[in-house]
Amino acid sequence: MGIRERTMMAGRISVRRPDSMLLPVHGGDIDEVARAYGLSTDRLIDFSANINPMGPPRRALLRLARDATNRDGLTQYPDPTYGELRRALAAVLHVPATAVTIANGSVALIGAVIRTIAPSECLLVTPSFAEYPRALQASRCRMRCLPLDAARRFDLDADVLIDALTKHRPPMCVLTNPHNPSGALTPRPQMLRVVDRSLRTNTRLVVDEAFMDYAPTETLVSEAVQSEHLVVLRSLTKFYGMPALRVGYAVSSPRMAATIVTQLPPWPVTTLAASAAAEAVQDQEYARRALVSVAHQRRWLSQALGTIGVNVYPSAANFLLLRLPTTAPTSARLRARLITDAGVIVRDCRSFDGLSNGRFIRVAVRRRDENEQLVRALRSVLGGAAHAR
Repeated sequence: MGIRERTMMAGRISVRRPDSMLLPVHGGDIDEVARAYGLSTDRLIDFSANINPMGPPRRALLRLARDATNRDGLTQYPDPTYGELRRALAAVLHVPATAVTIANGSVALIGAVIRTIAPSECLLVTPSFAEYPRALQASRCRMRCLPLDAARRFDLDADVLIDALTKHRPPMCVLTNPHNPSGALTPRPQMLRVVDRSLRTNTRLVVDEAFMDYAPTETLVSEAVQSEHLVVLRSLTKFYGMPALRVGYAVSSPRMAATIVTQLPPWPVTTLAASAAAEAVQDQEYARRALVSVAHQRRWLSQALGTIGVNVYPSAANFLLLRLPTTAPTSARLRARLITDAGVIVRDCRSFDGLSNGRFIRVAVRRRDENEQLVRALRSVLGGAAHAR
């Protein structure tokens, strides 16, 4: 079997063996950064973690405080079925509760879904969230990487993916939508074409919608309920600003959900986390305000960053991928300078497949005053280099 394939412009499909993959690197390491640079955490602003700047919904915080002081709630095991949270999600998503699987963050679900499907080969659209190569490595699964092209703004060409599915007929295919790390959104009609082809090629399609709360009309959760070939993974803690609680969920057919849950440990989520998450998802006024606020700040930040000479990729999520000018420091050096000079932490993207050349960073969308500080810090570090492009 050949390893070349027509892809987005100059891309190609490459076959990866698991032992060739790097260990994952994540953002959100503010404590480690503080220790490494001899700074206090209150002197740092973390743009490396993509967390809603509004913070958790008030009703979730109130529920958390109430349950934390309830002796009975702390001396009993969590509900093993997570009925309250599953029903809350089912009501918001308009799916049956039997189609929802709860886990300790979406990362836990990645491994559980891969173990459930047990594919011999996976077509992975890259760059991608680092935990996918890691989980595939753990399962000794052969990987075919279908790279997106920076020159095409990391937009997924559905025709290219459909051609790859048709030619290789992989047992499993994984992609993120909105794309992580770029934030590019593949419209629902295009995704439905991919879903249809995956049925014809008998491919289990796993769509990571960790940031789909920022584009809720584009989700595939309704289709996942009806299909044995589609699993949608979602995160609760990014959009609702409470990553310390670690709650994620999958939507699939009830039959698939019943199998996925067997690949998870018992009681994967604490009682406190599950109850707070149930309150959060029911707060639809919070969700509406978050969509408006993040979209407004994302537009402002994208435009402001564009004025200092960095290439800002279009995003439907709460983060922006930036390509540095060739005259700028490498992403690693830039990150270090931003920390020491301005107390700003950005995500160095070298660990993402296809972004290892040291020219890409990713930044979360935060509050206006913090976004302004990021722009000032980048302008100062880049100096006249960006304008020399």
